[in-house]
Amino acid sequence: MKKPLKQKRMRFHIKKNDLVEINTGEEKERRGRVLEILPEKNQAIIEGINLVKKHQRARSQTKPSGIVTVPGPIHISNLILICPKCGKKARVKRDKIENRRVRLCKECGEIIE
Repeated sequence: MKKPLKQKRMRFHIKKNDLVEINTGEEKERRGRVLEILPEKNQAIIEGINLVKKHQRARSQTKPSGIVTVPGPIHISNLILICPKCGKKARVKRDKIENRRVRLCKECGEIIE
């Protein structure tokens, strides 16, 4: 019997709370903050982007039923990180500085926190 393959942990060029811009699709060239990363699907949820309507059942007196608008997921490959220092679209370079893995902007060379 074969052993199941180990799943490799995915590393992405964006993280939660990063400012990103959309490359393709209906929302092209719009910017927003990353609310959540979904690593098992290689997708991210961006604030105010790809809004979808969802029918929601009443959970309690404070949360009534109705149709709510929530942001839907977008594939990671359709996102570009915006450098907080220079404000340009940044390609990300990973490097080890002072025994710590950091992301660097290839445009200005600054560390992206």
